[in-house]
Amino acid sequence: VILDGHDIATMHTKDVARRLGLLPQTSIAPEGITVADLVSRGRFPHQKVFRQWSRDDAAAVADAMRHTGVTELSARLVDELSGGQRQRVWVAMVLAQQTPLILLDEPTTYLDIAHQVELLDLFAMLNREHGRTVVAVLHDLNQACRYADELIVMKA
Repeated sequence: VILDGHDIATMHTKDVARRLGLLPQTSIAPEGITVADLVSRGRFPHQKVFRQWSRDDAAAVADAMRHTGVTELSARLVDELSGGQRQRVWVAMVLAQQTPLILLDEPTTYLDIAHQVELLDLFAMLNREHGRTVVAVLHDLNQACRYADELIVMKA
């Protein structure tokens, strides 16, 4: 796999994580972690040995939580959330990474239709206004047609 002209296998993990945000189909949070702590983990690739948490990190986390509507959940344990809330928290963590490329595997899983539309609108805004490349696997063809600039369709 080539990322920005480099073989991903030869790149440092943090370098990959600064360029590529990934939301897998399923994610497991560490037991006992709060929403704020999980979203903050998205900033790990930006941490340096002598520069830990910064105002930029705090702003990135706050923005990601605001955009995904999980700010009010910040002190709650991830284990206590509904499936839809948990999904939005994982998306917030990916957004907090602030990568130019975002790969999303079924990002609307567990979400009601209103939250699906909000999230897809957010991804469209990140692409159009911030130039971020968003690649998403969606099973709803109507949503894919509405939001995608390009489609790849697979026949089962």
